[in-house]
Amino acid sequence: MSAAIRDISDRKRVETKLRASLQEKEVLLKEIHHRVKNNLQIVSSMLNLQMDQLSDTKAIGLFKESQNRVRSIALFHEKLYQSRDLGRVEIAEYLLVP
Repeated sequence: MSAAIRDISDRKRVETKLRASLQEKEVLLKEIHHRVKNNLQIVSSMLNLQMDQLSDTKAIGLFKESQNRVRSIALFHEKLYQSRDLGRVEIAEYLLVP
């Protein structure tokens, strides 16, 4: 009968470091998502506040169009964040194709 003993402590240390690094990246990704989401909401709110100062219907229409674009970006950003595969996110529903 023969037995082999291998020291896997180095491998375990590397695995532990990799897990910690992955967890750190996940936390950072969540923080970035939160900040982007907040910034898009601020832009939308600022457009809304500025619209309240306007009386020209054409200008109001342009501001609403801009606000809709920001909302589209926010929706796509949310879908991207929820996606399991960042390389394959359906964008067609967010694009206006003539």
